[in-house]
Amino acid sequence: MAKQRMIVTDDQLLIDMDLLFNAIREANGDWEKVERDMKAYLQTVQNMVTEE
Repeated sequence: MAKQRMIVTDDQLLIDMDLLFNAIREANGDWEKVERDMKAYLQTVQNMVTEE
C-alpha cells in the first residue's frame, strides 16, 4: 500500500513527519521558512478551490 505523505483539507495540511523534517533539514534548520512555505502552499491550494 502506498504511503501518503500529505493530506490537504480545506484549512489544514496534514504532513508526514519525515517530509516535514526533511524540509527543515533542506532549509538548514530554518523551521520558520518551512512554516512560511507550508502556509503559502496551503493558501495556494485554498485559492485553487475557491476559484472553481
